Amino acid sequence: MSQVAIIAGAGTDTVAATALALAADGFDVALLDADESACMTTAAQVKDLGRRAMAVRTDWTDGESADAAIEQVCAGLGNPSVLLTVVPVAGPGQLHALTQEQWTDTTAVPLRAVFLACQAVLDPMIKNGGGRIITVADGAGAETENATVRTALEGLTRTLALELAPLGITAHLLTTPRPVDQLGTRAGRTPTAAEFSARAARTVTMLTGTAADSLTGQALRVGTP
Repeated sequence: MSQVAIIAGAGTDTVAATALALAADGFDVALLDADESACMTTAAQVKDLGRRAMAVRTDWTDGESADAAIEQVCAGLGNPSVLLTVVPVAGPGQLHALTQEQWTDTTAVPLRAVFLACQAVLDPMIKNGGGRIITVADGAGAETENATVRTALEGLTRTLALELAPLGITAHLLTTPRPVDQLGTRAGRTPTAAEFSARAARTVTMLTGTAADSLTGQALRVGTP
């Protein structure tokens, strides 16, 4: 039976690269995003590799929409063994200058989307006998990152890893390198979008392989050489 990977998010280099890498590893791929049209090109490329693919319009701010989308994937492809959520985490600007709406859009909305995606996929993943939850905090190419979102995702990943380990489900987070180190100096060049997506795709395939069966709760920084 084919393995199924669900990718929440669309329209980024990272989504496309990881979808194709998973397809090359033998996964059927479902791409779920509010902009269904943004998923179509990648879905077609997955099919060109001989794998099944779906593009499903999903409002990740709405729990009912998330549940309905996962049900559609399970009916069309089967229960998922991988959930990959790609979250843009470019810096929203200085805190004192943000409006309440900007704070919600750049911080609360992406965190809610990850929560709903993880929650919606748990039952079918458990029925599948386990799986991998991987979240990508994609800040490649940005001058600054939304540290609030990254830190929250690190905490969520640790929580998922602890709670889901008895169920055979692992959880990991991929991020770009921090722009500065603890001394306030630049820690290295932030990768471009293309560099990050290529390295993230390779890391995802490593984490979904059998060699990573006993690994969970990791926050991995995908940088440049």
